[in-house]
Amino acid sequence: MFGIGGFELFLILIFGFLIFGPDKLPDIAKTIGRAIAKFRGAQEDMTEQLKGATFVDKDNPDGPLKNPLEVMENAASEAQAKATEARKKADEATNAAVERTESFAERKARYDRERAERKAAEQKAAEEEAAKAAAEEAAATEARENPKADVAAKPVVEEGD
Repeated sequence: MFGIGGFELFLILIFGFLIFGPDKLPDIAKTIGRAIAKFRGAQEDMTEQLKGATFVDKDNPDGPLKNPLEVMENAASEAQAKATEARKKADEATNAAVERTESFAERKARYDRERAERKAAEQKAAEEEAAKAAAEEAAATEARENPKADVAAKPVVEEGD
């Protein structure tokens, strides 16, 4: 194991006892053992992936094996193209969002403009209402001053037998 003999391992254990103490040494050994086991598992997974990966042309499965570097370069270029496309879409979405947002001054100006338009519409409606009321009052005043003109203006409705 790593070219370490029994005597060297004994010296390492003695120094471990002196530095960490007998209470911590088993925990440290467990942690190191787990790390080595995970490293070996990852190494085995990688070798299985490399052994299981076939570089066969999908269009021509009976043909010769492809160059693994070519396959990797093609995959990388496809991934880069997709990433570029995704970045482009993200930039378009960001630009659209930026165009839609208004600054505080623009929002305030729009709000003031809408408020002025609302007040102008309310004032115009109030003026029309006042003019209508004034016309009705003038008609009522004239009807009081000249009752005959009012009677002549109204149509006569006769009741039939």
